[in-house]
Amino acid sequence: MPKISMLSTACLLCALTACQPNKSTPSQSTAEQPSIQAQKATAGVGKKGQSLQDNEGVAKIIAGPLAAMTKVEQIVTFDIQVKKALDLFKALEGREPNSHEEFMSKVIQANRIQLPELPEGAVYHFNTQKGELWVYPEDEVPHP
Repeated sequence: MPKISMLSTACLLCALTACQPNKSTPSQSTAEQPSIQAQKATAGVGKKGQSLQDNEGVAKIIAGPLAAMTKVEQIVTFDIQVKKALDLFKALEGREPNSHEEFMSKVIQANRIQLPELPEGAVYHFNTQKGELWVYPEDEVPHP
């Protein structure tokens, strides 16, 4: 009897889970899209990896490690890169950025930080009152 490699097993599991019938109708899936709420930009707000959250059974075996890797990428971006770049800006300027535009140009772009893609209808905005990067619904971005 031939041995089955790990790759073959993973491909088989992937094929089996892809062939599962869709549990929701198309009208249900569009109606069940999560609403976007204003929140601090932290791991989990990015679009990538959100579809991997609610898998069960065999799909969870495959999606679990991928979801964990995506979360780690977002932790590195928000908790390490953005924080370090903002701390550097504060040290050099003696203050926090005065506007979202200044934050994006002198903190994000100047340090070549690639922010995770957000779900449709969400935008990044630097909250000058809190000195933090936040995610807002497009129609709820605060204006100074």
